[in-house]
Amino acid sequence: MKNRLDTDWMEDPLISKFRTRFEGPGTGEPLSFAETKELFDAFIKLNDRLLRIARISDSYQSEVKELVTELETALKNVKTLKGLIPICASCKKIRNHDGEWKQLEQYISEHSDAMFSHGLCPECGRNYRALARGSQSKGTTAPAPPSHFLDDTDMDDPVIVRFLPAVTNPHYTESPLFDEFSDLFQKYVRLTKRMKRIIRISDSYQSELRDLQVRLEHASRTDYLTGLCNRKGIYEKLEAEQNRSRRHDRTFAVLLMDIDQFKLINDAHGHEAGDRVLVSLARLFAENFRKEDSSARWGGEEFLFLFPEVDAESALHISEKLRKLVAELSIEAAGTDIRLTASFGIALYRPEETLDECIRRADQALYQAKRQGRNRSLLHSGRPETSFPST
Repeated sequence: MKNRLDTDWMEDPLISKFRTRFEGPGTGEPLSFAETKELFDAFIKLNDRLLRIARISDSYQSEVKELVTELETALKNVKTLKGLIPICASCKKIRNHDGEWKQLEQYISEHSDAMFSHGLCPECGRNYRALARGSQSKGTTAPAPPSHFLDDTDMDDPVIVRFLPAVTNPHYTESPLFDEFSDLFQKYVRLTKRMKRIIRISDSYQSELRDLQVRLEHASRTDYLTGLCNRKGIYEKLEAEQNRSRRHDRTFAVLLMDIDQFKLINDAHGHEAGDRVLVSLARLFAENFRKEDSSARWGGEEFLFLFPEVDAESALHISEKLRKLVAELSIEAAGTDIRLTASFGIALYRPEETLDECIRRADQALYQAKRQGRNRSLLHSGRPETSFPST
């Protein structure tokens, strides 16, 4: 997506505004609610424009089909006119005068439906190809073609290739249907050019629409402040890990973390400082987690972590590592260094339980860790909890 944005849409203000938000690992400043709504409004507007383009495109395609039918009928009439085309036996050129040619034409038309048919000579073939490219060969006497505005891309159209020899053939110019046929042909060419422009615009809108859909999909699963998963995003990952765990008979750990006495931080330093604490913690998690691990802002100052394929001992070790990293973190706000601690509740998933039951056990362990003095990790195992107090 980056390369396409760099080359095509750098002048779009919306793309320029949000471009950096979706580059890199996604640990920068998250989208605000207003920015997410701005993307959503742009998506709705673009979708409406695309629907209008599609309706116009369908109308043009129907008109193209009708024109093709008319062209086929007109060419058939031109080619099946009864009578004789007067061609000189010596130079093979058409002679248009009265006398013996007229008498011969009348006689054959009265006694037969046959027509003389002649293929193109090499010289005429070269002339027609030159006319198709929009230029006329030197020294030729063929009339300037009505298709002079054709370009190379038009020659990919089978209808144009099929009927072009008829409108550039000087032998047909005296046909009573030639002018009408030429007008139809030019109308078809103009319509195909308009169709190509419509298709290019439609393709551009569809590509932009897909990018907006990706952004909205990402925003619907991301916490606007921290850039971590929100509840919807982490729950989808939990469900995927649950299915994998059941297939391969492996467990995973769910950790709930709560910042100790977070309200005091907001009261003492303001909500802006509190938001900075949450963002700093999100960055800390991103820097210390494995690729397969997941983290989410579960609500307020509470976070949920998913660690696949770990046992109880490993889960406690990971939780303690996180707890110490949080305790070592120093966050500057309004000239003051903020220090904090956190409590952790841990639960290992059991195949016979639901995800909500597993999360509820982690929450119970977190509650017990708070009651036992905070700044500690506690594992819920169905038996008396195992905890690691602060040291």
